[in-house]
Amino acid sequence: MFNLKNSLSFFLFLVFLFSYLSKLLLLKKRYRIDANVLSKGRKDSPIRVVEAFVKFTTFLWGVVWLMLSLFEPLISQWSVPFVSNSYLSGLGLLINTVGLGIFLVAMITMKTSWRVGIDKSVKTSLVTDGIYQFSRNPAFVGFDLMFMGLFLTYPSLLTLALALTNSLAIHLLILQEEVHLKATFQEDYLKYYRTTGRYFIL
Repeated sequence: MFNLKNSLSFFLFLVFLFSYLSKLLLLKKRYRIDANVLSKGRKDSPIRVVEAFVKFTTFLWGVVWLMLSLFEPLISQWSVPFVSNSYLSGLGLLINTVGLGIFLVAMITMKTSWRVGIDKSVKTSLVTDGIYQFSRNPAFVGFDLMFMGLFLTYPSLLTLALALTNSLAIHLLILQEEVHLKATFQEDYLKYYRTTGRYFIL
């Protein structure tokens, strides 16, 4: 049943999907950059494994987000729901909105250096301005908030498992990305690494 909660959740999903795909298309058409390098190209085995993990878990998260927004009563029958209320759902939507906003700002700030995955074929610019002054990985912070937001909006064993699994997958990708950036940008990145948190505080 389509109520206000589900309508807002569906709207946020559409904004996320539209902005994500639009950025990929813009980089491809205007700058001839294939920004989606997740599980593509020649990469060491640890990177390939982590990227495959991220690809799988984020795809499941997106599908569940869409399905819950459209068919919550049907999905909730097998997702092992927890006790929820409108205040908790409202908090979840708010956190989801904040996470989406942070993700969008981070994606825009990265300009042509934005990538989905670790790009071993092209040396991008090291972006340290804007929102990247406060976090080395604000786009991933945005994702983590959206994972948490989905859980609070639709609290269940399924969405909790998705939130925890996706947060783990993203963290593992960040660790691999840090190795890549240290090797690529060396002292420039090390200086940034020492002065800016991986997330916000840490």
